[in-house]
Amino acid sequence: MNQILYTIQDENSKKNLKKILLFFVIAIIIFGIILTGMGGYQLVSSIKRRNEAIEMAKIPVIGISMENNQAIIKVEHTKNIKSIIYRWNKGEETTLSENKSGTITEKIDVLAGTNILDVVAVDIEGKTATASKEISYNGTYMNLSVVNNKQIKITVTDIEGLQSLSYKWNSEEEKLEYPQSRSQQTMEIISDIPIGLNTISVTAINNKNITQTKEMSVQGITKPTVKVNFKTDRTVFIVKLNDEQGLKSYSYKLYNAKVDDVAKDGKLIENVKEKLTLIKSDEKTLNGELSITDNSIELTEGFNYLELTVKNIEGAEETISGWCVR
Repeated sequence: MNQILYTIQDENSKKNLKKILLFFVIAIIIFGIILTGMGGYQLVSSIKRRNEAIEMAKIPVIGISMENNQAIIKVEHTKNIKSIIYRWNKGEETTLSENKSGTITEKIDVLAGTNILDVVAVDIEGKTATASKEISYNGTYMNLSVVNNKQIKITVTDIEGLQSLSYKWNSEEEKLEYPQSRSQQTMEIISDIPIGLNTISVTAINNKNITQTKEMSVQGITKPTVKVNFKTDRTVFIVKLNDEQGLKSYSYKLYNAKVDDVAKDGKLIENVKEKLTLIKSDEKTLNGELSITDNSIELTEGFNYLELTVKNIEGAEETISGWCVR
């Protein structure tokens, strides 16, 4: 009986041992599969990262920095760059470079105040890279722009805020302007330009008591130059017109009268125009010529009185009169 019991227990132990061994074998196989899977995942990830790095190397790399109130745009690429384009504050685009290779560096002036600069670089294969940066002008930005040769617009901006703005023409008295509040960053003034060559001086003080000055030479509108003469035989008037901006048009009126009606003792009477009769008038359009001579105004017998008005392309005009006895 004992022998039979022992045999049965021994068989059970063998069965349990087989189960344990089978469990460990299965566990080892599963663990091996997991390790193999992880290794495969890491390999795939490594390949993916390498491919991404390769793809990144295929597009331009853009860097934006600041130096002396200029934005420095640096583009690096292994291929030729077809174009570099920038714009301020989502505004109009400007193309800087076209068909260049290697490392390209471009400098652009920074606008007044704080602005957003967007840059796009496109290579010869059409691959595009973009970059964006907020940039502030360091100090007081001053811009003087001429409007139609008649006025000058003074624009001053400082992110610290402005205390005052003053300007003067030539040696005239200085004119002083103040902002509406100490936090105001921009001031704008429009002033008429005096006739001829002038110098305007502008001074701005910001809220840190830093003073900025700027001078600019400005050519104001000049009136046309008119000269009227006549031929020695007194048959025609000779009209000479000149203007630095360009001539737009001129018109004339020719009057006539008997000499005895307008002169006494060799002198013209005071109300001479009342005795005149209009015999001819004309207006001629010019195309911006700087100088012309016209000798087509014919005189008639008696006293000839000419009135002539000239306009330049900027709207300035000059009127002159003259007379001749034929």
